[in-house]
Amino acid sequence: MSETNVNKKRVISSDDDKLDKLETDTNILASKKPEKVSEDIVDSNESSQVEGSTQWRLRIKNVPKFASAKMIKGLLAKHSCGDVRVKKSHEWDFCYAFFKQQLQAIDKLKNVNFKNRTLVVNVDNITEQHRQSLFDQRHEKRKKIFFDPTGEIQHSPEELLADQVTPLHKLPYEEQLKNKEDVIKKSLSKFRNKIKDLYKERPLYQPKWVMQKSDLNLPCTLQPIIASPILEGYRNKCEFTIGRNLNGEITVGFLLGAFKDGINTVIGPDKSLNVSEVAKKIVKAMKDYIVMSPYEVYDNKSRKGTWRMISVRSQVSDDVMIIIQIHPQGLTEEKINQEKAALAEYFVTFARESQFNLTSLLLQIYDGFNNGIPDDKPFDCIFGTNFIFEKMMDCRFRISPRAFFQTNTLAAQVLYEKCGEFIKDLFPVEESAILIDMCCGTGTIGIALSKSLGNKIDKVIGIELCEEAVEDAKFNAKLNEIINSEYILGPVEKNLKTLHSYKNADAGTAIAIVDPPRAGVHKNVIKALRECKAIDYFLYVSCDCNLATQNFIDLCRPTTNNFPGIPFKPVRAVGVDLFPHAKQVELLIEFHRDRDYPTKDVKSE
Repeated sequence: MSETNVNKKRVISSDDDKLDKLETDTNILASKKPEKVSEDIVDSNESSQVEGSTQWRLRIKNVPKFASAKMIKGLLAKHSCGDVRVKKSHEWDFCYAFFKQQLQAIDKLKNVNFKNRTLVVNVDNITEQHRQSLFDQRHEKRKKIFFDPTGEIQHSPEELLADQVTPLHKLPYEEQLKNKEDVIKKSLSKFRNKIKDLYKERPLYQPKWVMQKSDLNLPCTLQPIIASPILEGYRNKCEFTIGRNLNGEITVGFLLGAFKDGINTVIGPDKSLNVSEVAKKIVKAMKDYIVMSPYEVYDNKSRKGTWRMISVRSQVSDDVMIIIQIHPQGLTEEKINQEKAALAEYFVTFARESQFNLTSLLLQIYDGFNNGIPDDKPFDCIFGTNFIFEKMMDCRFRISPRAFFQTNTLAAQVLYEKCGEFIKDLFPVEESAILIDMCCGTGTIGIALSKSLGNKIDKVIGIELCEEAVEDAKFNAKLNEIINSEYILGPVEKNLKTLHSYKNADAGTAIAIVDPPRAGVHKNVIKALRECKAIDYFLYVSCDCNLATQNFIDLCRPTTNNFPGIPFKPVRAVGVDLFPHAKQVELLIEFHRDRDYPTKDVKSE
């Protein structure tokens, strides 16, 4: 964009000219092996100062690992615990609850039962001085890892970022695929061993698939891993932090680790292999805009500043969505409206000059503690529409700002085509099935498979908990002329019962499919699936086979009072690489109802 256009867009008052430069902390380092951040973590900061020098904090123990921060907040609201924020990882059996005022919640939570567990609650207050001390201690620990004894940095920030964002980038792609296939094999072997252990007390009930010999101890046939058709610039969605680099310069990019680990440094994505060229251009444009802005970048440590983050969706369809997040910091409505107008003018001009299709430009105002885009804060559309479209498998899909869509569209198409291949093999030419799309989101899998398989699919039934996603799914079904479809708002475990109203489902010709979040689905979903006699076939798409292993175990474990219904058995599996240069890999497993399983002498667990 021309310098004239940048300078022309705003008039800065004399007071605004006296901008204070943020203090540069050149000792802030990156973590070469950062702690894996779970999608369940609502707040990634250890603590923060709220209305004074003391942070009122509870440590709540005996919490189920599957419980999300959102679930805990709902529990606290139910018991009238007041304004609270929650920190919870799916790997923890505890959580932290932070309050703005002196604790009254501890009495309200005594002996509270949550998911068949009695919560244990302790006060764990932190002063602001202690918070700073914890931050500095972690910062010093990181220094020893990444600086040599003379104080010289051992790796460039760009190297550290590459190791963090694309940890396999130094390996040839064929070797990356082999590593990912090995991960799948180990995970499947672990799954089989766990099932063997569960049947030790019931040797006569042990399924054939568990007893059969396998050179690699695999529970089923594993097909060769499928490569991604695109290796670079494949991510269609990226979220970038707005901050400062090691030299104190304004930067838009990725944090070099977790803030709670003492990391507050941002490095641009110029050399990131998985970020699209369009996203890189937009990031640079955002940086140029902020350099000219009278407002400072947001600093997580001091809680001061305006510019927080930018999210970019760049699709195969060429549609582009930009979401900019700011902290209001007491800005008047007039000032915010002026900024909206300036942003719209700047990015519309930039898109025209850079020749990309800016479809949606949104602003989110957020004064909370967490990084990322919160679910409960609205978006203000300052240019274009509130959504974009993506193309896949001869379908078009509307994508809302918060909607999930596979981050590698071209590889996702390969994955869904493999799902279709598995379904085709299940049914002879004359037969068809009802497709149950569990946790369907915007309906992508069900619609794509229905369109590609034609008369193989009698009906698509999608079940989803998010109302916005259900509306998108209904729109997408209509857009792609999938007339025989139904989308149900609510929990999967409660709504699977509605299948019994369908003739074909009662006849046992229903196949379910799920593509859940990384941690898998709640065990109640698996229990409901086992109890639903209409479903004989099940396709599970996992983006983290290790975290999903418990789902596989619960699906195939012996029948008990706690896990009723005939168990399933794995039949075949295949890995599909949606994340070149990263460690993640998608695993598709086909399960069949185990009709050879004895149905008598059910024991209670």
